[in-house]
Amino acid sequence: MGGKSLWIGDTKVEAKAVGFDKDGTLFDAVAFWVYIDTLRKQQFLNLAGEEHEEQWEKLMGIRGAGEVDHNGVLAVATTLEEIILTAGAFYQLKGWPWTECKAKAESVFRLADENTMLDQAFQAKEGASEVIRSLLDEGIRTGILTSDKWTRAEQCMDLLGVKERLDFLITPEQVEKGKPSPDMVFKACEQLGISPHELVVVGDSVVDMKMAKAAGSIAVGIVTYDGSREVLSEDADFLIDSLLEIRTSS
Repeated sequence: MGGKSLWIGDTKVEAKAVGFDKDGTLFDAVAFWVYIDTLRKQQFLNLAGEEHEEQWEKLMGIRGAGEVDHNGVLAVATTLEEIILTAGAFYQLKGWPWTECKAKAESVFRLADENTMLDQAFQAKEGASEVIRSLLDEGIRTGILTSDKWTRAEQCMDLLGVKERLDFLITPEQVEKGKPSPDMVFKACEQLGISPHELVVVGDSVVDMKMAKAAGSIAVGIVTYDGSREVLSEDADFLIDSLLEIRTSS
């Protein structure tokens, strides 16, 4: 059976499935980053001391009020990577035993998650739910490839009202290596019984594009901030400005 016809902007492509990144692609990334960083930073400062706010912001890639480095730790790293870096910061600043640093770092992220109000942290982007539903309605296998953890990714899909319909949901917990490794793409394709070249990967970051290209998939970059077009163009097969540019043939 051949792939379904998809339109990416003005170009028709053949594919059997579409995998969306979550943060920055389906949800407003900066709003989430600022929200979750505020919670994590307070937990960190409660343990390390208020005088270390600047060190935290440098570590995470916070450049000012509401300004985040789109290629920095907060924007790109997995939660596990962020925890390890936080443990390293505790070790550098406080000199605690490494096992204690790791435990305290894990508590920073756990407590922040426990205090997260999902409907405040995640703001769906225009067309997110509609595009996913339309792809599924037309028989395009559709799912998520995210660096977020499974439980929160599932909750976010609930916010979009599509959790029960998705064909796959792949997170770093399910693979050996997260983005930009192609492991998540390979895992999704294995579940679907398709080849990587039959999958379209849609994302807003360099690691999404590199993951797609490493796997041999079609890389679609969504432009989300000044300068991202140039950053994504090196690896993206297509660039779009809105999720609504992804549609099935009429």
